[in-house]
Amino acid sequence: MRKNGVQNRRYHPGSIAERWIYVTFIPTLLTVLVSCFALRYITKLNYYSMAEQAIDFRIRSTISLLPSQSISKRDRYDGIVGLVEDFAEKDQFEFMILDKEGNILVTSSGFEVKDESTIIEYNAASASPDHTFLFSSDEKDKTKEHIMAITRVLTNDYGDAAAIRIVSSLSEIDKEINDTTKLFFGLGGIILLLVTITGIFFVQSITFPLKKIGAVAGQIAKGDFNTRIGDAYSGEIGDLVESIDDMAAALESSNRLKNDFISSISHEIRTPLTSIKGWGETLNSIGNEDHQLFSQGMEIIINETERLSVMVEDLLDFSRLEGKSELNYYFEDLDLLDELNDAVNTVQQRANKLGIKVNYDAPYDEIIINGDKNRIKQVLVNILDNAIKYSNSSQQDINVFVNIDNDQVHISIEDHGSGIPEDEISKVTEKFYRASNSVYGTGIGLSISKEIMEAHNGTLSIESQIDKGTTVTLTFIIKKL
Repeated sequence: MRKNGVQNRRYHPGSIAERWIYVTFIPTLLTVLVSCFALRYITKLNYYSMAEQAIDFRIRSTISLLPSQSISKRDRYDGIVGLVEDFAEKDQFEFMILDKEGNILVTSSGFEVKDESTIIEYNAASASPDHTFLFSSDEKDKTKEHIMAITRVLTNDYGDAAAIRIVSSLSEIDKEINDTTKLFFGLGGIILLLVTITGIFFVQSITFPLKKIGAVAGQIAKGDFNTRIGDAYSGEIGDLVESIDDMAAALESSNRLKNDFISSISHEIRTPLTSIKGWGETLNSIGNEDHQLFSQGMEIIINETERLSVMVEDLLDFSRLEGKSELNYYFEDLDLLDELNDAVNTVQQRANKLGIKVNYDAPYDEIIINGDKNRIKQVLVNILDNAIKYSNSSQQDINVFVNIDNDQVHISIEDHGSGIPEDEISKVTEKFYRASNSVYGTGIGLSISKEIMEAHNGTLSIESQIDKGTTVTLTFIIKKL
């Protein structure tokens, strides 16, 4: 579907920078954030787990020092109080004795606590022997300090003492966790900074060349085929730049050749038209009184008309090729030698007028191929016609050879004319190309001939030397009977 002469294209939103942000930067940012928070969570669990293990170890160690059941209950209680008062790690942990209601009886700080606001949420009396530990992480009401506490029920009778509890401050641990978290986020920030810097460099390394390529492509689209990108880039961008510069050079060459072709073909068409018009006016003025002049003029008009007809036919064929349309072919089994004989006879009369002899003797009775007889004859006549045109003078015979090699037949047409410069031999079959020493003609006959030969799975090859002549060899596939 086209709108305003422009074909609709699927729209892909976003510049390269925007695509990089959505495809690379945002996923990287999310990955860094998730990783930092995950690492913080894992670190917190590890630190808290180690703190819990440390507190649990001290509770178990303390329980192993409890007074024996063989002494009185009062002595056992006093022994527990003594353990609390003599607790060696008072600066790191707080050791408490709880009653059956969970109230604090005594702590390692040396004071008995009666303030109801300090009652612990754990009820030792309601705890079963199978549920002797409680892990809690909370804040004290007065200091608002983050703590960790573990409580163990005393299964033996120690008077009012029903459970022991050790509390540790988590302030230092939380500080370590926060410092580690800052380190994680700092490393994440460095990663994002590196990704951003490399991303900007990467985007600019693409966008800057693409902007220049786009500007040059726009100039080429407007018909300025002399413009070039010129700058050297590496990698895929360099390959693209080189391809665009090569394309511009090819378009420049093609455009120049096309203009030369148009100029040449205009001149070629003007020549026979001028001749026809001139002789037509001459014959119209003299009538048929001078029969010899009248016959000569009519012959010239007929020849020039045929010449125009050939030019027009070549242009029509070439137009089809340029439009990517295939030439019409009607393949059938045919005798290649019959078509060669007809082609030689077609050009023989013109060659004789120029004093040029076409030497050809059929070496075989017949050679059967599968092809289009009219197109094959078109190729043969074109090559023979070129041989005549480039034969500079009489006494320069044209030789036609036929050789069979296994399942292939080679027809070589040799002239002794002006020849083709060595650096132009590979170009003379290109569209619009005319050799530097070309004479009259459209200059597209060899392009069409090459296309026809390829359609017949054959080849057209050229050998030439300046001032010594040219040999064109056509190779066909012989049909197996």
